Amino acid sequence: MIGVLNNIMKTKHTITEGTLLFVTISLFTGALLWALLSQAQTTPEPTTGYTDNEVRLNIESPVQLSTNANIGSIRGWAVHPDYAMTHVDMYVDGEFSFSVPIGGSRMDVEDAFPEYYQSIFSGWNQTVNWKTMTDGYHVVEVRAFHEYGGYNSAYQEFCVTRFNKEFISDPAEIKLTEVDRIHIWNDRLIMEGVQVEGRRWNMELSWVTATQSFEITQTTAYEFIDEYTEYECVPQE
Repeated sequence: MIGVLNNIMKTKHTITEGTLLFVTISLFTGALLWALLSQAQTTPEPTTGYTDNEVRLNIESPVQLSTNANIGSIRGWAVHPDYAMTHVDMYVDGEFSFSVPIGGSRMDVEDAFPEYYQSIFSGWNQTVNWKTMTDGYHVVEVRAFHEYGGYNSAYQEFCVTRFNKEFISDPAEIKLTEVDRIHIWNDRLIMEGVQVEGRRWNMELSWVTATQSFEITQTTAYEFIDEYTEYECVPQE
């Protein structure tokens, strides 16, 4: 991460109850949602089709070369100028993982592509527990299909660093009172030193247009961040 950091809060004694509540809810409601969905989820076979370069799609989450440790999602949108989009197939590190329907309401996509067929119903989303993946570098491929079998692909690179447990059931294991400082970088709220299961982390909160909310968009091992800091997630050679 490179940038000039504007340090807003230097002491760990002025963390607000609102911030504590927000991060605690983000971690635990996501984990509960994953637990419920994973029991009911069935994975169909991958779809075959033909390449159609007129399909436009975008992967919004995970963020390119971000590091993830919580319950998150593979999320985005897909449109075609003439045909209805039906579903996306997702491959993680080349292996088929999920197939989910397209149809979520996306007024922002409709505004950007008003001439595309049913562009308002272009959203798709799959809840993912990053903590079930191995640490390190990964690639997700998303193939978006329309009603006549044509598809196009998009790719996103990301990294995973895991908490000790796949599901943290005790709220006492999350301690925001240990945060060293909170600051702003590139429209992101960064908390340095959040303690989870006795280990300290840096967490980034970003505004996500698709969900109209702030979300944890990156979790990395704790370190002091300055203008010379860079993300550690890099492609494997």
